[in-house]
Amino acid sequence: MDKKQQILELLKLHYGYNSLRQGQEQAINNIINKKSTLVIMPTGGGKSLCYQLPALVLDGVTLVVSPLISLMKDQVDSLNKIGIPATFINSSLSQDRVELELNKVREGYYKLIYVAPERFYSRDFINTLNSIKVELFAIDEAHCISQWGHDFRPSYTKLASAIEQIGNPTIIALTATATPEVKEDIIKQLNLKNPEYIITGFARPNLQFGVVQANDIQRSQLILDLIWKTNEGSGIIYAGTRKKVEDTLLSLQRAGIEAIGYHGGMEAEERKRVQENFMNNRARFVVATNAFGMGIDKSDIRFVIHYSLPGTLEAYYQEVGRAGRDGKHSFCVLFYHPKDRRLHEFFIKGDNPPASTIRELYTSLTNESSNTILATYSKLKEELSDDVPEMAIGTSLKILEREGYIQRANEKTGNAHFQLLTNFEDAVAKLGSRAKKSQDILLKLYENYASELNRGLEVNFEIISSMIGANKDSIVRVLKKLANLGIAEYSPPFRGTEINILKRIDPDELQIDFSSLKNKLTQAYSKLNKMEDFIYHLDCRQKYILNYFGDDNPYTCGKCDNCLADLGYKRKHKAPDKEYLTNTIKTAKQEFKEKKMFNTKLTQLVTLEHWKNGLDTDEIAKERDLKEQTISNHVVYLIEKDLIKKNEIDKIVTTNKQKKIIKAIEKIGGDKLKPIKEDLGKEYSYNDIKFTRAVYKKH
Repeated sequence: MDKKQQILELLKLHYGYNSLRQGQEQAINNIINKKSTLVIMPTGGGKSLCYQLPALVLDGVTLVVSPLISLMKDQVDSLNKIGIPATFINSSLSQDRVELELNKVREGYYKLIYVAPERFYSRDFINTLNSIKVELFAIDEAHCISQWGHDFRPSYTKLASAIEQIGNPTIIALTATATPEVKEDIIKQLNLKNPEYIITGFARPNLQFGVVQANDIQRSQLILDLIWKTNEGSGIIYAGTRKKVEDTLLSLQRAGIEAIGYHGGMEAEERKRVQENFMNNRARFVVATNAFGMGIDKSDIRFVIHYSLPGTLEAYYQEVGRAGRDGKHSFCVLFYHPKDRRLHEFFIKGDNPPASTIRELYTSLTNESSNTILATYSKLKEELSDDVPEMAIGTSLKILEREGYIQRANEKTGNAHFQLLTNFEDAVAKLGSRAKKSQDILLKLYENYASELNRGLEVNFEIISSMIGANKDSIVRVLKKLANLGIAEYSPPFRGTEINILKRIDPDELQIDFSSLKNKLTQAYSKLNKMEDFIYHLDCRQKYILNYFGDDNPYTCGKCDNCLADLGYKRKHKAPDKEYLTNTIKTAKQEFKEKKMFNTKLTQLVTLEHWKNGLDTDEIAKERDLKEQTISNHVVYLIEKDLIKKNEIDKIVTTNKQKKIIKAIEKIGGDKLKPIKEDLGKEYSYNDIKFTRAVYKKH
């Protein structure tokens, strides 16, 4: 049996498919014929099969370079579950375990080895690979090797020399997001000679794109409206910062939406739990920073919302590409306000310090008599003449370290300090009755550290977080709030960097490629401009994306907000205006009001007006052209805000029914409605239970 026939049988055996997708067969044939190949397929296009399947019929092993250590175990576990022998080698394993796994590779036990690119800094690891027949070298997320890509990782630049040192195996480089410039840079950085190209196109025909210019209040309501209209599947809401993730999550939970949050500040175990809950459908909706999503292969994501402007089109298209992998119609909604650009400009400045900052920082360091300096970024910043983000200090130090002028030995940290200056009861009162979450955190601190709070508590956030079951950011906010109220003292943890000066020279003689750094800065702003141009683009949005990535067939989708507008579709929301295009543009607030294109009143308050006029939930739903469930969720929200009183609920749910519902809640718990409904019987409606539960929680 030839290898092609074996491939098809293995495809059916392990993956359950009868045929390969567009581009996969050609990629696999290239590998079997030892032709190095660059594969560009859209997210969800099946890139991983291009190297996983041929790995099973090749004589040697396949080495897979993957950028995220945290996902390797999941990738390997998934392969093992379908009967494909694979392992991973990364820093999470002990040296003994690494040796054990490599011995199994030598014995032919594994066909695929996943490794992080940082592994190739180790000469010992490369020597070990020389004792193993590596037949295929697969590079996932290959755009990471290009400094013009949206996710450049310096460790990827080691791959070309590593490939040469292990005998130049066949190479397959794969990515979903590569502009023509990045594509050429990948080829150059990997030293590929006459490689094959497989570009299946960037189009995702089942995705519907839309952009809405809106402020925070409007965004929150539009997100709720979209969620309430999503009857099946799941959704991702991307927010730009950790705080915005937590704020958005809180607004969803207050509206009765069972959503979860994810950001880089969470503990690894918590992040893993959130991801598993989302993948296993225990939570339908996740609010996350862009730290979430790499390796997410969930077929039924019906929408991806961006709360604010992403930094690059590459990042945006990769993130929206997580929607609709089952081929069904899915939405990609991007909210925008002109101020969104500022956050990205802040990050660009932090990641691309000017030559003057690097030279001045080096001058400040070498002015110290000692070759070992312990300092915080904020302290180093004080020594500079220009006001730069602290992030720029860190980037400058990295550049100086990379060029051999300094070495950062390790990070030095110290605990925070907190002391309550009043008694516990007064502190709770000062927080205010509405600050329930803050009060809960303070209560838990008091339960665990009552005596230390007034004497002074050394705060190790990791320990305290695990003790009281609250995340670090929430605890920090409470401590800072108490200090701002003047009833506590709070000193944040000390975080400093130990810097060793390796070379002392005139700052003007620093051998750093500043022109390259300047080009990188220019490129970053260019990408941001292209992303912002997407917002203001008046033609088809899918076509704009396809043109950006150099697609050979940039067609008009016919269903994005711009296409529909040209087809006579009446926009529900105002199209974004580029403020500097005309001097006659009014403020967004005036325009929304005058054109009545957007109702800025909180939707729950509109429901309240109808409720006060004597309409029930069914009548309000018909009046507002919304689902009855949406209106009943509004009523719950209004009860929680004390805008609908208990005596109003007494008129629609009898006192006797309320007593029995409360008894069931106390017996079963009030988190889920279905068990309560099953316990009570058919004569009790879901609204009876929801409204009573809301009153019970309130009072």
